[in-house]
Amino acid sequence: MKNTVLVIGGAGYLGSVLVDKLLERKYPVTILDSFIYGKRSIEKYCNDSRVEIVEGDIRNIELVNAVMNNASSVILLAAVVGDPASASRPEQTVETNYLASQMIASACRLKGKNRFIYASTCSVYGIGNKTLDESAPLNPVSLYAKTKISSEQSILQLVDNNFSPTIMRMSTLYGFSPRMRFDLVVNTMTMTAYAENRINVFGGEQWRPLMHVKDAADAYIKVLEADIDIIKGKVYNVGSEEQNYKIKEVSEIIGKTISKSAGRDVPVNIEKTSMDARDYRVSFKKIRDELNFHVTHTIDEAAKEIYDSLKSGIIKDPKQKVYYNHYFDASEDLIG
Repeated sequence: MKNTVLVIGGAGYLGSVLVDKLLERKYPVTILDSFIYGKRSIEKYCNDSRVEIVEGDIRNIELVNAVMNNASSVILLAAVVGDPASASRPEQTVETNYLASQMIASACRLKGKNRFIYASTCSVYGIGNKTLDESAPLNPVSLYAKTKISSEQSILQLVDNNFSPTIMRMSTLYGFSPRMRFDLVVNTMTMTAYAENRINVFGGEQWRPLMHVKDAADAYIKVLEADIDIIKGKVYNVGSEEQNYKIKEVSEIIGKTISKSAGRDVPVNIEKTSMDARDYRVSFKKIRDELNFHVTHTIDEAAKEIYDSLKSGIIKDPKQKVYYNHYFDASEDLIG
């Protein structure tokens, strides 16, 4: 049996997929989560001896300090995630995304939890005219991105001989998850193609790096199992150059995929204006060269899986609030 991994935010969109993969690789897992979007994603582990489930807020210093005692590695995914969610609760965003993250990293360092992996975002780049690597200037256009930058900086300042954090700047995720989200661009387009027989695009010329949630989970395992001297104090963009897409290109891929699955044409409606100022392409050479990380999943694959889950009734009503982070609502959690 391998050493225990503490996944903070293990019931979330990425966390629930990552926990599955960790268990497949024989890691015992402790999940710490506030379950603000419900518990359905981890109910299958309630009687699983390999999994300890702890409910609590990461702003609770006493709880977090106690939960990490039995873990050898800590993966911090929990956050107020996304621009709309952060804008709706700015105080909670600062407390959770920055202050709590700083506290957790400091506690790991003091307790000798050397391997600490932190989920940041490629949104820290904001707007860029070229393909951006990890050394590119940061240009945040939202509170969410600003708190992630502050957390990155505070965590990296703690690096020493006994603390080796790694920062993961994630591409925009997509794909089916036990804790499903329909406020992510690929998932949203697929859902509206199914529910409304159309895809709405706002702007369309803006670039965005995209990545399947399963590939994202694989990236964390790559870092978890990497030589500590390689990943110590490193920042990695996580994704692939081939999945740097213009938003209108994403709509075309999904439109073709769903039209084929549904047996009907799915029109794409493009509005030239967009409220989203983010526009950036990202280089993933560093994680590819240093950790041999490659993605294996595609947008059309994910669109078909999501479409099938909607058609079969696995997801009963994709318009429910539980599938959208900014509502902070689990009351209508009817997935499954």
